[in-house]
Amino acid sequence: MNVSASLSNTLTHDELLKDVISYVEQEFNPDESKNLRVVAHPLDSRITIRECDQDLSFYVAKSRTFTRQFPVKVKCATEKNSWKVYVQVSVAEMIETLVTNQTIAKGNTVDIDMVEVELVEARRVKDRSSNDISSIVGGRALKNIQRGYQIGQNDVCLVCKGDDVSIIAKNGGMMIKTSGTAIENGAKGESIKVKNNSSSRIVKGIVGDLREIYVNL
Repeated sequence: MNVSASLSNTLTHDELLKDVISYVEQEFNPDESKNLRVVAHPLDSRITIRECDQDLSFYVAKSRTFTRQFPVKVKCATEKNSWKVYVQVSVAEMIETLVTNQTIAKGNTVDIDMVEVELVEARRVKDRSSNDISSIVGGRALKNIQRGYQIGQNDVCLVCKGDDVSIIAKNGGMMIKTSGTAIENGAKGESIKVKNNSSSRIVKGIVGDLREIYVNL
């Protein structure tokens, strides 16, 4: 692949590294479907990059994955001025993840200003983490949570045992809503038991938004 480079008596290292980053982004993320962090590592300061009378060529082994550091070969292939140099590059996929910005004590409500969306390297994202703020904010912490923790929906109860909740039943365009009391803790999407306060019946439903339980008619 060819990428145009600025011409001068010498190419600065910064110019070359920018061109390498552009090449890698086009090679690994042509449709920009992923959030990639590309770092081109500095060259030895003693290396002089001479100008090239044509576009530079860039090469990388097709078997490379972007979770590792790898070399990109940059080549000038003119008759009078032929040279090549290898630039080490690291590429990582970044994923949006909710991270706590303060300590949250067990039983405390998780407010919106207690969490932030951060870009975390994919291989460092925990299976339990979440980027769905609606599954976290307003719920209560089920354990002591430290600052910098990748918080997930199983770390909080959107419906907690003893909470007053809304029991919602839908059937087509019809919706029935009544009050109830949670019998157990539940995260978003979990099935839990809830007491219908009108009939005193115990039913099972799915946790929706904060303190909402959906049941079948």
